[in-house]
Amino acid sequence: MTFKATVFGATASLLAFGTALAADLPSYKAPPPPPPPPAVYDWSGYHFGVSGGYAGGSASYLSSIYGINPVTYNSLGSSYGTSGFIVGVQSGVNWQFANNVVVGYESDYNYMGVNSNDSGNWGGMALNSNLRWFGAERLRLGYAFGRFLPYITGGLAYGQLHTNGVYNAGGILFPTSSSNWQAGWTVGAGVEYGLFNNISVKAEYLYTSLQGNYGSSVGYNAATLNPVAFRTYIGNGYDTHIARVGVNYSFKSLGALIGMPQLGL
Repeated sequence: MTFKATVFGATASLLAFGTALAADLPSYKAPPPPPPPPAVYDWSGYHFGVSGGYAGGSASYLSSIYGINPVTYNSLGSSYGTSGFIVGVQSGVNWQFANNVVVGYESDYNYMGVNSNDSGNWGGMALNSNLRWFGAERLRLGYAFGRFLPYITGGLAYGQLHTNGVYNAGGILFPTSSSNWQAGWTVGAGVEYGLFNNISVKAEYLYTSLQGNYGSSVGYNAATLNPVAFRTYIGNGYDTHIARVGVNYSFKSLGALIGMPQLGL
């Protein structure tokens, strides 16, 4: 046997042994890559929605009564409760910062059935005062816990107040009818939860303060119906507590489309 044949045989034996050994070893595969992190819920974007709930509080008025014959003057105060419902629409915009602080602006406009028809304070003669239309322009400040967003809010409020009926002051009847728009303020807090990428639900409380209605009227003797007095009245606070729930649809892609900035703090 030649030297070359010996070397060739030894090499072939080593290769065969290595192949057999590799076949007996367990196969090894690289671990799969980790799953991508869950998408962070983004509150930035424009939104609009609807809401509804309960509203009620108290209304106070100051009356000045001037007698005609004899000439007299009397100042009276009155206060009564109000209650009813609220339903409306809202729209606004949010900016979410890198530290999860959310700053926003929201505008809402509502129809309200908030009124009082308390005849007990007026000697059996009904006087109704109600808040029919209500709106607010508010700032919002919150902190996002993912899909959960608690916030505080406050700003300008405005509304249309109506007063109708008869005011009875010691047997003098004052037919009353007035309607006024006026401005005030509102503060409150709420929570919003992102159900889906573009849909969220919210629960909100607002305290709203308006002045209350104002006007004047001639008073008539309840027995003779002769004019005997003149009355002026002015609101001394028309305060309303609002508790409502709502749903919003957000245009997050619209913010990116028009270049809404991604803010970082």
